[in-house]
Amino acid sequence: MAEDFGHVLGDRIRRARKRLGISQTELARICNFSAHQTIVQIEKGQREVKAWELAALAKALHVRISDLVLASSEEAEPIILWRECPEEGKELIEADFRKHCMDYSTLEKLAGEDVGRDLPSVNVGTTKEDFSYRAAAELADIARRNFDLGSMPAGSLEGTLENSYRIKIWYRDLSSKGSAASTKGTFGCGILINSKEPPWRRNFSFAHELFHLLTWDIFPPESLSDKALFDKVESFANSFASSLLLPSDTVKVAFEKHIQNKKVTYTDFISIARQFGVSTEALMYRLLILGCISKQVVEQLKADSAFRDLDRSTMSANWWEPPPIPERFVRLAFTAYTKGNLSRSKLAEYLNTSIAALTDTLMEYGLDDREDYEAKMLNARC
Repeated sequence: MAEDFGHVLGDRIRRARKRLGISQTELARICNFSAHQTIVQIEKGQREVKAWELAALAKALHVRISDLVLASSEEAEPIILWRECPEEGKELIEADFRKHCMDYSTLEKLAGEDVGRDLPSVNVGTTKEDFSYRAAAELADIARRNFDLGSMPAGSLEGTLENSYRIKIWYRDLSSKGSAASTKGTFGCGILINSKEPPWRRNFSFAHELFHLLTWDIFPPESLSDKALFDKVESFANSFASSLLLPSDTVKVAFEKHIQNKKVTYTDFISIARQFGVSTEALMYRLLILGCISKQVVEQLKADSAFRDLDRSTMSANWWEPPPIPERFVRLAFTAYTKGNLSRSKLAEYLNTSIAALTDTLMEYGLDDREDYEAKMLNARC
């Protein structure tokens, strides 16, 4: 039995290594093993793996130890559906994202917050073959109502997805070529966002990825290897995002409010885009579809350097950087710790910090592990 497990463990390590696209020599170097033959023997099941070696391997392969030693790790890995892939390190980013989603789910259980609403399957009465832009717009209207996003959804979309529907949201620098990704697994739903994009671009990415999660069964990720279908579905996702973030009635009212003598100033146009939390480009194309401006106006705006300069000049006042670790993730980890379900060292590990720096890390998120969090009786009236 032990010999069989050695072969199983070795095979899991080999497959995890190959997913990351690294050699046995490189893995040995990352783990500080003296020779790459150690990896060769482990992967062949010819060598017993020490506890510290297993921990080093899991860290280097961006998986949990349980993923290597438990039988459940034989389950198929969740597919990561990319909007735009980063040019380098895709495999490593995907491995990290999967691990973060699994850790997120574990912390929900340890904190007692694993019971809640799952993202609903929204039926617009259509199939993959006859899905249309009209169906995408209808789906956006349904989602806005069902999720109670209000008339300007950008301001509440991320928080609603994260807190009400337990979608695992993670930010990462995906370079200028990477945009966003989504996934589904035993942990629920996950969204990965490029932290270096402007806030209004991130809002659009959230809405775009929400479309994929809502239509996961209509357009299974494995079917999107067909380039023509992928491009078509991406176009549907963009249309959905535009309709969701820029509700037709609200946008028309906001636009008409600024019209004077059938004209709108550049400042007013940019102000409307910031008000709805979208880029000026997203706003101009939405207004074009709604018949509020002509294609000639769109081309004029795109070609006008004065408009672009004015647009850029307003960006810094509306810019914000996402935290390195999601606030909900940190809160869940801290709650699990205060309930005694997570050790201090494990808390530090989840928050990617040292035990010595743990207090400072928590205080960056408004949490203080020096306070007395023992349960106290509270007076309550029903």
